[in-house]
Amino acid sequence: MSTAVASSTTGRRGGAPFPMRQSTGTARFHLSSDAVDLSLDTVARWTNQQCVEQMAKWRWGSHKVMGCPHCGTHSQHYYRPLQYRWKCKGCDSTFSVTSGTVLADRKLLLRKLIMGALAWVNGSAGLPALQNRRNLDSHYGTAFTFQHKLREGLARGHNVGMLCGVQEADGMDVLGRRHKEKRNLPQVKPQPKAAIPAHLLKPKDGEVMGPPAPIKASKRARQPEDRRLLLVVRQRSNVKGKGAVMTRVASALSESSATTSKFLTRYASAESTLVTDEDPSYDGVGKYFAAHDSVKHSETYSDERGVNQNQAESFNARMRRSVEGIYLNPREKYLLEYGAETAWREDTRKMSNGQKLASLFGTVLGVGHSRYWRGYTHGKHRKFEPLVEGEREAKTSGPKKGKHPQDPARGSMPR
Repeated sequence: MSTAVASSTTGRRGGAPFPMRQSTGTARFHLSSDAVDLSLDTVARWTNQQCVEQMAKWRWGSHKVMGCPHCGTHSQHYYRPLQYRWKCKGCDSTFSVTSGTVLADRKLLLRKLIMGALAWVNGSAGLPALQNRRNLDSHYGTAFTFQHKLREGLARGHNVGMLCGVQEADGMDVLGRRHKEKRNLPQVKPQPKAAIPAHLLKPKDGEVMGPPAPIKASKRARQPEDRRLLLVVRQRSNVKGKGAVMTRVASALSESSATTSKFLTRYASAESTLVTDEDPSYDGVGKYFAAHDSVKHSETYSDERGVNQNQAESFNARMRRSVEGIYLNPREKYLLEYGAETAWREDTRKMSNGQKLASLFGTVLGVGHSRYWRGYTHGKHRKFEPLVEGEREAKTSGPKKGKHPQDPARGSMPR
């Protein structure tokens, strides 16, 4: 018994025992009853009318008085209970609770839609579309586009606006770091590098014969083509111990001075105090803000003055867990949307799951029609990648034209 107790409190790393991770305030909250106030079982028992009323409250704040999505008339419109729709008193148009939103023209029942969103919300770092497809018993494309519509709504509704206060900024490599050479390939021991023949070596000092010195490629030229960085800036709470309260993210090709300056001046006001690490790309950006502090991560996580960027590092940890453990290297074209999802999860980490669901639909249903995911399963894909440096043309994904992944008679996926 004593051995079992000891093994539960200590582990071994490199032959030396180390204590297990201590419980935090966030962990205690998630284990409390305050963290859960809505379950999938409860939503499954809702009637169609209850689903409509609840969704209307999340979107308009009321299921009786609302604004018409067509003409904007704000009134108590005529309700048609058999259709679960309203008729506008101003323009006589009919509309449902999802009309004019990213979820317009939906195929899922409203109850299934709410259950799928709740399951997605309950994941601390995300939920794979394949798993949600099993939860909803739907087609994979339905679950995939549904979750991406939620991310698009968060990118357009949550990841907007200026921040003012103490801001922590950082950048992290998300994609393009050796994942191509590791996935779908056998893990073999690398062979020793072959020696260069003597007649191809660089000439010695004073030697005029022989080939010229090879041109050294720059670091940027050696980077993988799909390498992407995710830049983040987080505003600290005014209450000590409450962490960060708002987060903004952006996808970039590099963490250069021009890129970080453009990103930070977009999301942080000039009255803010900026906290970064010792990366040289942030050396000149402090002139745009009231103050600029930096911490040397090569020496410490927090210096003697208490300067740190632990909130930005917390976001990076959750984002890495999401990309590497849940979504498994998503396409770089949609990295901004995945970053916006993680930013929203960080900002709502102290809410109950019912409050998170209300926050999600309150944001997503207020950005209008989906710009990038309407007709996705019919080949209408976004052709650009949003970056700090500007929009960049992006290749479409999926099987080549004429190929079908499931029907051998219509062709097979290329290997």
